[in-house]
Amino acid sequence: MLFSHPYKLKKLNNLLIRSIAGIIFSAVIVTLAWLSPWTLGVLFFVFAMAGLYEFYLITGSRGEKPRLVSGMVLGGIVYVLQMLNATEVTGSDSYLLLAILLPLIFCLELIRPSADIAVSLSKTIAGVVYVVLPFALLNHLASATGTFEYGLPIGFFLLLWGNDSGAYLLGKYFGKHKLYVKVSPNKTWEGLAAGVALCIFGGWVMSVFFPVLPLSEWLCVAVLVAVFGNLGDLFESQIKRAYNIKDSGNLIPGHGGVLDRFDGLFFALPVVFAYIYYIYH
Repeated sequence: MLFSHPYKLKKLNNLLIRSIAGIIFSAVIVTLAWLSPWTLGVLFFVFAMAGLYEFYLITGSRGEKPRLVSGMVLGGIVYVLQMLNATEVTGSDSYLLLAILLPLIFCLELIRPSADIAVSLSKTIAGVVYVVLPFALLNHLASATGTFEYGLPIGFFLLLWGNDSGAYLLGKYFGKHKLYVKVSPNKTWEGLAAGVALCIFGGWVMSVFFPVLPLSEWLCVAVLVAVFGNLGDLFESQIKRAYNIKDSGNLIPGHGGVLDRFDGLFFALPVVFAYIYYIYH
């Protein structure tokens, strides 16, 4: 009988769990993005801190460990400053706080000297740059055109997830030609093509339902999401491969941790934000 084999049943159950979790997760984020910049900002503060914690656990699993507490504090302050600035609670002068914090982070190395101070500090700061800054930029995306438009973050996420879903489903069941075996053995060229095609189609759909951007600009955003989203995915796969782990965490059923779920965002969001900001300023 179809699906009678235990392995096939397990694959079906995993796909079902992944799909249900993905739908619920997507619905929550889209709803919060529509409600208020504050609701979305607070939610992604939690994700940013969880993702940073995952990054520190992974990179500290061998060799010199990052400074967990000071890195989390620095990351939290960087995110909150960005969120307050994006909602115009504070001005750009609030970033002067970072000018004080950065030397303090370095001075903490005097309290607990490490064998390789450069590696320890590099891991600490790399986590903030790689994980927290892209999440923090999300607070600015809705107003990147000069006026607040909830359609921008919603559209961005729908394109990102469309790219991920197309690449995962088509690649899993129809992919035959490996994309980059050294980094991610399961990814295929067929999956990549499907993700890019679905993302570009999604750009047209976004122009219909969220006309905050014209069709040409939505298509450009879709291409940027497809290209840099896949690069972000590959980079996170390389991190996991380097440290010999399967998932960054288990926060989201069927998806893994925060780094697993948002790997494409870390590369795609800064580029998309820069593009939209450049066009409208």
